[in-house]
Parts: sequence; structure tokens; C-alpha cells
Amino acid sequence: MRDRRKNLRMTEHERRRQPRTSIAVPVHVQGQYPDGAVWEETTSTSIASAGGVAISLGRTVLLGQALHLTLPLPRRFRTFDVTAPAYRVYAVVASVDTTRTVGLRFLGKNPPGGYTRNESGLFLSPPTTPPAPERRAAPRRDGVFFFVLKPRGQHGDRQEEATVADNLGVGGARVMTTQFFTKGEVLEVEEAGGPFHTRAAVRNAYVGDDSVWRLNLMFLDAETPARLLGSS
Repeated sequence: MRDRRKNLRMTEHERRRQPRTSIAVPVHVQGQYPDGAVWEETTSTSIASAGGVAISLGRTVLLGQALHLTLPLPRRFRTFDVTAPAYRVYAVVASVDTTRTVGLRFLGKNPPGGYTRNESGLFLSPPTTPPAPERRAAPRRDGVFFFVLKPRGQHGDRQEEATVADNLGVGGARVMTTQFFTKGEVLEVEEAGGPFHTRAAVRNAYVGDDSVWRLNLMFLDAETPARLLGSS
């Protein structure tokens, strides 16, 4: 067993050392909505290696989202089905940039845990209906407010994220994000470069008309300082 683990580590190390190559091949991408319904898109790769590919996508995806790919990947980049006409592999979203280039890391031939049950939170997509308006007891202010989001607990590749709130109130904020958060989840929120800090609960997550994901947060430990709201 020890030798097997050593060999697996060596294999993974060798895969990471293989250079990436600029290559354009067609790829069929399949993902899931939160209710399990399937969406599909056909695009092409821009970069490939034994560890993954970079593709361009027209829809919004988030870090940690699992996708299924079908593509005529060259043999040198495959770890299984090397003679098959099409390489069918599961991959996870490892990076997303402003040009809609998505970096995907190969997971393997079999689906990741929770994929068929859709319980792992990897298949987030825009909601089919707009979020219901909130009843607010206090006024909110539109603007640009800088915060840092800190996920709590074990959530794979999620990291601390510097972001912007475009709407701020005494008891909460609407913030942009590139990562996955579930409704009801609690995270840490800090004012960037300032002393304000609180836990916050996710009341809603949705994609705006600008294709940017946003979270409606309710502050749990402290109210927004008056100085941020422009009031005395």
C-alpha cells in the first residue's frame, strides 16, 4: 500500500511537470443546474496539458463547479481511453478570468462524489426566477465599498477573496463574488483596510444582468458603521 501511494504521488508530480500546449480542439461541455437539469455548450480549447485544459465559455461558472467534457484530446494528454476517438472526462473549474477563459483541472473518468445526487454544491447556475425583494427596515446605499470575504470550514479550493459591495445597509450588503456560497451559509466579512468585521449569513445568491455573481448578506455580529453609510 505504501508503494502504491508513492507511485500515485510520483504520477501526479509527473503530470504537473508536463508543459502546457496551445491547441484548439472542439469540446462539448455538460453541466448541471441546482435542480439536476442538464445544460450543454460546445466550444473549443485554447490550452491543454495532461492535467487539464483552458476553454472559453459563454455562460457563468464558478470555482469548484464540476463539468463533463467530451473532446478529441491528443493521446499524449490522456490518462485513460488513449485509443478512443473522444476523450470523456470530468473536470473541475480551477480558474475564471474576465475574458471568460475557464481553466479546468481533470478529475478522471468517473464523476466526483455527489455528482449524480447533486448534493455537493458543485453545479451552481443562475436561478430561473429573480430573487424576491427584501423587506428592509433601514435604508440602503448604492456605491462602491471594499470588503474581504473569508469562507468558513472546509470548502475545497475556496479562498479568501477581496471584493466589492455595490449596495450597503445597516444590517447587510450585496457583494460580488467569483466563488460558490450556499444559501444560509455563514462567512466572515471584513472591511478592506478598516476595522469593521462581522460574520454574515448568505440570504441569496444570484447572477446579475452583467453576468456577475452576487450574494445578499445579512450581518450577524455588528451593524455597518455610520461612516461607511455616509451618516453621522
